[in-house]
Order: sequence, then C-alpha cells, then structure tokens
Amino acid sequence: MATLVYVLILLPIGWLLYNGYCLFRNFIKASALGLPCIVSPITPDNPLWIAFQTAFGAKLRYFPFDATSFTRHIRLGWEFHDRCQTHARLGDAWILVTPARNWLYVAGNKAITEIFSRNRDFKRPVWMLEILNVFGPSISTAVGQDWQRQRKLTATPFNEQKSPLVWNEALDQARDMLNSWLSSTDNSGGFTTTPDDTRTLVLHVLAYVAFQRSYPFQSVPKTGNSGTVVKDASSLTYRDSLAIILANVFMVMIFPLSAFSLPFGRRWNQIGWAVHYFRSYMMKQLRDEQQLMKSGQPGTGTLVSNLVRASSETLPSESTNGGSAMKPLTESEILGNIFVFNFAGHDTTAISLAYGVLLITANPAVQDWIHEELQYYLRDDSISSYNEVFPKLKRCLAVLFETLRLYNPLPGVPKYTGEQPTHLDVHGKTYIIPPDTLVIPNLQAAHTDPRHWGSDSRTWRPQRWILRSNPGSVKLEDEEVFKPAKGTYFPWAEGTQNCPGRKFAQVEFVAVMVALLRDHLSEPVPRDGESLDDARGRTLAVVNDSNVELLLQMRNPRDIVVRWRKRKMNLSGLRPSSTVNAMMANAFLKQPSCDYSREYYSEMNERDLEAVTQSPGPVFRDLGEATIGNGKPGSRLDPNRWKSAD
Repeated sequence: MATLVYVLILLPIGWLLYNGYCLFRNFIKASALGLPCIVSPITPDNPLWIAFQTAFGAKLRYFPFDATSFTRHIRLGWEFHDRCQTHARLGDAWILVTPARNWLYVAGNKAITEIFSRNRDFKRPVWMLEILNVFGPSISTAVGQDWQRQRKLTATPFNEQKSPLVWNEALDQARDMLNSWLSSTDNSGGFTTTPDDTRTLVLHVLAYVAFQRSYPFQSVPKTGNSGTVVKDASSLTYRDSLAIILANVFMVMIFPLSAFSLPFGRRWNQIGWAVHYFRSYMMKQLRDEQQLMKSGQPGTGTLVSNLVRASSETLPSESTNGGSAMKPLTESEILGNIFVFNFAGHDTTAISLAYGVLLITANPAVQDWIHEELQYYLRDDSISSYNEVFPKLKRCLAVLFETLRLYNPLPGVPKYTGEQPTHLDVHGKTYIIPPDTLVIPNLQAAHTDPRHWGSDSRTWRPQRWILRSNPGSVKLEDEEVFKPAKGTYFPWAEGTQNCPGRKFAQVEFVAVMVALLRDHLSEPVPRDGESLDDARGRTLAVVNDSNVELLLQMRNPRDIVVRWRKRKMNLSGLRPSSTVNAMMANAFLKQPSCDYSREYYSEMNERDLEAVTQSPGPVFRDLGEATIGNGKPGSRLDPNRWKSAD
C-alpha cells in the first residue's frame, strides 16, 4: 500500500520535472534565435488540455487572460480574439516556448510568402492532421512525393467543369431555403435556424455535385436544434449518414468505431450506424464504378467515379522523368479522400455562409449595395448561366472575401521544420529555425494588420474589395476586385498546397447571395423595447462572440431571430432613356422599402431627370449629393440613407 502511495506521489512529480526540463531546453533554443519569447508550461495542442478546454470552455472564457501572460496564447482560438495585438507588441515574428516544442508565429507578408513557397523546408505537421484518417489516408496527411501523386489524382473533382453544377444546385437550394424562411412563423416573428439551414444547403449541394443525389431543402428530419435523427440503422440514407458524421465529426475522429456500440443512447449509437453505412455506401459506389470500367462503359460522374477513373489512367511519375506510371490511389485512399473532401467542403463553407448571412443581416447598407449589382446584371426574371453571370458579380464575391478575412473557419495554417534546421528571412534578417519547430503563418494577424488593411482593419466592410479601373467612373462594369499583396490574405492557404476547393466555395457562396438578395432583404427581429439598430448591433455582438472547437464558429448564433421579406418596387430598376413622370416618381418614393442608387440616377437622361426634379413631392437637388426633401431621420427618405455605400 505504501509503495502505491509513493508511486502516485512520484509520478506527477516526475512528470512535472520532465516537463520543466523540456521547457528549459526549448527556451534555450528559442533564446538563441534572438526573437521575442513567451514561455508557457502548457503546450496548446496537448490532448488533455484540449479536452479540458472543450469540457470547461464556458468557464474558461471568464478567466483573466492578460495581454502579456502566456495564458492568453494557449486557449483554443486565441488568434481570433488577439488578431494582430501580440504582433503589434512583439514584432512580425515571435516564439511561444512550450514543453513539447517551440511555436514560431509569423505575420510579415514576405516571410509568410516564403514559408508557403518552400514546401520541402516547411512541411505539414502530419501528427496534427492524422485524426482526419477516419476512413483511410488522404491528401491532407500525405507528404512529399506521395502528396504530389494524390494532388494530381484528386484534382479532377474540382476542375472548372464542375462549377456550373455547383452554381445551378446552389441557386435551387438557396431559393428553397429562402422560401422556407419566408414561410417560417413562430412567436418571435422570424426564425433562429440560420446556422442549421446553411449546413443543410451546403450538404445538399455537396451531395448533388459529388454523388448526383438531389434532395429538397426541407426534407432533412430535425428535432429542434439537435440535427438529423434516425430510428435505427436500417432507416439510414446516404444524406442522413453524411449529415450525422459531419455534425459529430470531432467524436468520429477521436473515438474508434467500436465505441459507438456502447449503450449511451440512440444519438450516440447512430453515429456508429452512420459511419458503417457511409463506408458501405462508398464501397458499393467504388465496386460499381470499377465494374463499369471493366465493361468499357462511361462513368457515373460522381466523386467516386472521378477518383477511380483518374487513378486508372496511366500517368507519368514526375520523380522518374516520365519513365514509369504513377501509383494509383488505393481503395483506402479513395475513401479517405472522399471523407476529407466532404468534411473540408461542408463545414468550412457552411460556417462561412452562416457568418455571411448574419453579417449582411446586421448591415442593411451592404444588402442594398449587393442588390444594386444584382439589379444591374440580372435585368430579366431569369438568372443566366454560370459562365455569363458569375464573373460579373464582384460585390457578391467581395462579401465572401471580407467574411473570410475576419471570420475564417480555419484557425491557422501550421507548418513544421521537421528533423532539419532551415532558414527564414524576416525583415531582411536571416534566422536559422531549429528542427522540430512549428512555424505558424498567423492568418488572423495578417488579415487584420493595419499596414495592409487600413485603420478599420477589424471592421467588416466588403466595399474595401472593390476598386474602379477608371477612378472617375460610376459604372459597375468598371469595378474590379482588389488583389491583396502576397502573404497578407490566405484563407485557402497559398502556394502549391492551397485548397483545391477554392473555386467550388466561391461559386456556391455567390449563388446563395444571388438567390437571397436579388429580390429580398433581411433584418433581425428586435426584442421587447429594442430598436432595429440595437438589434443589428446585438447581431454583430453574437457574430463576434466566436470560439474555436475544431473550426471557428459562433457560440450562440440561434440567439438571433432573423426575418426575411420581399423588396418592394424601387427606382433602382429605372433604365437610361426611360420616361419617368412626376406622378410615377412620387409613387415609387412613397414605398416604405424603396431603395435608392446614385449610379442608376446618374445614367438617366436629361428628360428623365427633369421629370423627377420637377416632381411636387420629394425634391431632388444636386444628384451628385443625392439630397431628398421631406426625409425623416432614419427613414427610407432620409438623405443620409441615400448616399453611396462606398
């Protein structure tokens, strides 16, 4: 008994002494670099520490994490809350010293560009990503030549030929989602399911594009906010199994499949059912595709088909000067990559959409700004094809870019020096980075650096992404998307190992904006005694109250009740050379939801302008300033509401 007591006492003491020794050793290495250091006795990616934060995260958020204390930098998602504050205090590069290894955080854009361009020196930390190997190895955990092989063989599902499919299905799903919102009625006058509905939309788009399975938007069974529920294993479908896996992806990654057979209730058991069904479904798809290939028949066009057929082609290996065929994907690699594509393509896009929808809900000026673009390019009742419309909708794309700048679902893009030291230039000075060092291009810091994004770098303002090719022009055709300097914006990473689903996400997001904002607008439903402006401010507070679990997401997005309604007729639909008499102008301006556009009025000819300016009701004076008479403060006729958004 005494021996057991001694062991129980000595084990934690020994563990503390060992960690203290490792911490001191790493501090010596860090000090030799000459960069500022923050010393922490806790390693941020320690599994026990992560589990502790997951269990007690609600309490930890109230702890006093001082700006100069190590406790500020060991919480999950600290980068989102810190932004660029630590870098402003310590410089473009600093080191977090921990017992396991040193973490080098970098915010200088030239150094970040160098890190992304040198994949052999700055590798992926595979041990951080191995939890993604639920169904088999994938491109996310491949390194070196194996990564090059998998990247080449998995590129087909994300080529430009898929973009029209993404566009059309996203439009259809978003229309169905909007109709569901318009018909939603509860005691609050709106709905609280924005994050749930964006997940459903993205899941359905993914199911259609990847597996040619089309589902009506409202058919996913839900009970409150609990997500998909099934009666038993036999009632599962492909969609339901994938929805359950993605909703519980963290548990799927850390627990073995056998754990879900334990008697912890049906919601726990259905995770195991979903994993088993999804694997069986994918294997059947794989076998069917292989049989079609053997019989010489065309493929089904699904994600499985693309991967199987790409693997079957004889491709030269880059490492052998084209002298031998590239090793095809194994069955486990096909399954592994299918899961990674589903996880990466679903959660990140769904979270970005949820942020984007609530952000535009809190910003009516941005809604009007986007609506102006949609009215200009979509002048008839039908929405044209992807190739004709998507390249023109720069403002819609700007909403995505700005959302990802401030609310990127990925907390960072870590790199690793491996077993060899390597050099890195920071502001003209070369540092020799020791082996076994994590090198973190600090996404949140780079995306909010005032040197690159201005004094309002922490403000969500999509207009910052739109420039004009002709500075004096007010035509929408002259608008261009701002291109940030390399190393200042990398939501999809940079270099050869960037995200292959980048275009997929862009097309899907823009299509949703088109469906939602072309003829409708949204607003938060105020609480009792709350004004609409206060409700919008509360919406922004909910958006900013975010944390990282596996990805960045809002803590309480369902606290916001949202209401969508159709826009009424407005003057922005007027065409150049149209005849508008005073009576029509008055009728339009009296509509409570009338929106105004200086650009459209500037294109009206002199006869139109004369008819409007001579109108006896609202008086238009100096169209450059767009002054409207008889406008009450805050109303749609308020002159301040009519000024150009940019």
